[in-house]
Amino acid sequence: MRSTSELRVTPIRKIRVVIDVEDILAPTLTVDEFERIFKREPKPPRYRIALIEVLTCPEDGNVVLVSECSKCSRFVKRANDAIYCATRPVK
Repeated sequence: MRSTSELRVTPIRKIRVVIDVEDILAPTLTVDEFERIFKREPKPPRYRIALIEVLTCPEDGNVVLVSECSKCSRFVKRANDAIYCATRPVK
């Protein structure tokens, strides 16, 4: 078992975006931006809300999707709203 000093905890950021399924040229907006601009909530079936989960990789500082973390050799687990990574590659 690894000690907690060998693990890095990175919080997951969740971004809710509105997708207009009828107008492919409409920009993708966050839910807050959509409500501020249009003064209403996005209603289906025209609008879909997608949840995008991202984090800043502690290795290289790049923004990555949470689903990409499982491919990393340092990935240990996902728990609650965080990713746990080892400071050295896991065997």
